[in-house]
Amino acid sequence: MAPVRSHRRHEIGPLKKISDFTSHLQQVLASKEKPSTLATDLLDHIDQLAEVRLRADNSSRNLDEEGTKLWNLSSKLKKDEAASSKLICLVRVFSCLLLDCGHRSTAGSTPNAIRILKCALKTTKLCLDQGHTALAERIVEKAAYYDELLQQSDTTGHEDGATLQDDLSREYYVMRVALAWRQGRLDLAENWLAKFDDSTNTLNPVLTENLADLLLEIGSDCSSKVSYEAAAKWLERAYDALMSRDLDELSSDAGDLQTAIMHALARALMKIPGDEARTKAWNIANDLDSGASDRLAVLILKLDLFDTEAGADSQEYCNILFRIIRMIHVTETTFKTVLHYIHKLRSQSHNLAHTVLDEFLLKRLIGIEKPEWLDKILVTIVWNITTSANVAAETALLKQTLDSLSARSSHPTGPSATHAAQILLWKRIEASYIRDAYADAIVWCQLALHQSFDKSGELNLGKIQRKLLLCSLSTSDFSEARTIFSEMSASAQTAQETQYLMYKVGLRSGDTDLASESLENIYQKSTKDATLLYACVLEAQHTGQGAQAVAAMQLVLEKYNYGSPPGVNLPALLRCTARLLFADLEDPGTTADSAVEAVCKLFGGAAAQAKIRRRDPADHSFDLPELDWFSRNTYNLALKVCSEWSLPQTIRLVQSCLKFIDLYPTDMDAGTLADLSLRRMFCNFLAGSLLVMMAREEDIIEAQLQYYLSVRQHAKAFHAQYQSQIGSLRGGAKHDLSRKASALLSFDFEAAVRLKAWGDASQIVKDSKEFEDSKLYGILADVVLSSEAPTETMIIILQQIVNLSWRIDGIDMIRLARWVRCLFQLALTSKAEIAEFLLDQVCALARDDKMVYPAEELEWLATTAFNRAVDFYCASQDEDCKRWAEKALEVTRGARDEGQLHELLESKYMGLRWEN
Repeated sequence: MAPVRSHRRHEIGPLKKISDFTSHLQQVLASKEKPSTLATDLLDHIDQLAEVRLRADNSSRNLDEEGTKLWNLSSKLKKDEAASSKLICLVRVFSCLLLDCGHRSTAGSTPNAIRILKCALKTTKLCLDQGHTALAERIVEKAAYYDELLQQSDTTGHEDGATLQDDLSREYYVMRVALAWRQGRLDLAENWLAKFDDSTNTLNPVLTENLADLLLEIGSDCSSKVSYEAAAKWLERAYDALMSRDLDELSSDAGDLQTAIMHALARALMKIPGDEARTKAWNIANDLDSGASDRLAVLILKLDLFDTEAGADSQEYCNILFRIIRMIHVTETTFKTVLHYIHKLRSQSHNLAHTVLDEFLLKRLIGIEKPEWLDKILVTIVWNITTSANVAAETALLKQTLDSLSARSSHPTGPSATHAAQILLWKRIEASYIRDAYADAIVWCQLALHQSFDKSGELNLGKIQRKLLLCSLSTSDFSEARTIFSEMSASAQTAQETQYLMYKVGLRSGDTDLASESLENIYQKSTKDATLLYACVLEAQHTGQGAQAVAAMQLVLEKYNYGSPPGVNLPALLRCTARLLFADLEDPGTTADSAVEAVCKLFGGAAAQAKIRRRDPADHSFDLPELDWFSRNTYNLALKVCSEWSLPQTIRLVQSCLKFIDLYPTDMDAGTLADLSLRRMFCNFLAGSLLVMMAREEDIIEAQLQYYLSVRQHAKAFHAQYQSQIGSLRGGAKHDLSRKASALLSFDFEAAVRLKAWGDASQIVKDSKEFEDSKLYGILADVVLSSEAPTETMIIILQQIVNLSWRIDGIDMIRLARWVRCLFQLALTSKAEIAEFLLDQVCALARDDKMVYPAEELEWLATTAFNRAVDFYCASQDEDCKRWAEKALEVTRGARDEGQLHELLESKYMGLRWEN
């Protein structure tokens, strides 16, 4: 093979490269389209330009001219939409560096040095504004050179003389302060700022404002970082710098700048502990207020100052809010601001807050086409009133506001605001009713029924009117109760709850016709829920109305098909019924399906009733012994019939058992809680096992996925308690729980794979590490290999399984080798590095005398790897070919075939011919 001839290209000089790039850059910038790599190229050439060795020749002298062209071109780029701000900044930096090189190579004149210094300062500011601190530092170093050069030269002959030199020098100091701040070096910024100490009053007006603006930014930055002492120091400097000149000498924006500085300074001082800082803040706020009394920010500042003081004057706070309300133009922002500070005033005085809210609502918001603002303020007023302690005074104020709003506003209160207001009022209604303060409850109900809330809907109106009925019943004002009923809508009158209350009115007033009519209406409206009928029985018994009690009892028995009739202990009745059903299940003559369904309905209904009654602290029917009986028998029955009943029916039993367990109190002793936790875990295990069977049998994909989702939920609940339980168990119990956890983990993995939750599946494999169960790993591998997992995901999961399997003593090498083969096949074309890693692992395993790697698998791996090497050889990828061939030969060393395969592959490998 003939040797390859190498040709050395002529090296291009650095300046020539810069010159060529500059010409190219001018052409690109003048075009409409800008290459995406232009910014990167500019950065590279900026770095190259810093390393150029300058010579006094024509190429160096042209740099100034090229730099000037680029500088002018960068100014035009601001109008080019295709040019980004970063690109403009980089062009400025590059042109500035070109100007510097040109000047240094030709020993340029003083005017030219002044020109370059101006460019450098502008470029530094641009870099800082865009956050390019490193570039700014590089350019400011150039500015330092020219600043020093000008100080050493005689500029009296220049048209601006020494004044220009001084201005540029001070502007350079300003840039130094800004750079140090951007770099987080406030100590360095202090040093540079010190150079202004003797000359601040000689700064020109523009530079004075720039310096003050910079110091304001630094102070504001310190405030944002909660460094308020430092912020105050920098803001005071900003104020001193600005006030070193009369405001008349500065621009029209100087007044706003002064206000901004004073405002920021006051806010910083506000955060500093101590009376001195607070006094300074108040002095500043008062100065601002006296100078611009109608400025919103100043008034808000004073409000914030009030908030920092304990025992502040609430009336003065209120007066400031009145000023704000009268002077602002109401926008979304100012509306939220006013509401925010009214909330703060409310913490001091409900009455003053209501006064401000009432003023805001009736004098500023009415007439503005913003119904949502009216609604929000009205809800706030209701909230303020309903949280006040003085009921009589506050309810009168609320009624007055509602009457004024109804009379003056053309916009009805919206449904959402009405609902919110009535929720607040309902809380006061309930609180008053519970305290037996029926007069107060009636007042709150009347407010809730005000015409301002006419969009509350019939359901809400009916609920409030029924509360009025209850108040009338409690005060035995039966005539008022009938009046309230007559004012209700037809749908509210026929509601079961209303009819029940009228049934009570009939019983207590002796109106048997009304009681009978109401009872019949309740019966007609009732479906399976006979709760109101049961309540009618209790009410009739309480009032001594025997006939009514019997009638109600008959209706209860007709409607209550799985609960308890009046006078019978429900848990006892349910237990008796359960025992009868158990006996029916044992009877060969019983229809199995009907008995099974009855048992499921019984325990489901018992769980529902237990949940309802456990909510009532006074109801002890479902006490702990009852819960124990129902939960244990439900679980034992489910365990007994899980192989006989249909899966859905068994699941219903398990779910009922879990509902009973959830009703146990949490303050029991540790031993009882531990037993309960184990029972819950067993239920979750059984439910997960049954659900995975249902999922496998289901043909409808949507239903199947729902089953798998339920499997995951039960598995999660099981494993959430596993660690806390396994440590307290010993012997067979510990082994049994570990076995259940391992099995449920495999079900969880299957569900995650079927749901395509690949991340969760990978995590489940990681969680299986603690079990070190080769059977479990076999199940996980089979599931993922039979799934529709993406190749990359399948590789990741299989690799996890293989890696965990290496660590298990006594692992089935045939099964492990099969997983390695599958993983190797998958990784060979998409994750070659994993395939190579597997070869290394197999080599290490094959050399282990304690392990016997299957010979046919070693042969397959070695042959496949060598074939891969041949593929690389044919593709002229020699390095890859050699690496794979050597790995294949290394695999053959583990084969127990007296080296035959190794010799065969080695001979083929030696037969390959390599190009030099």
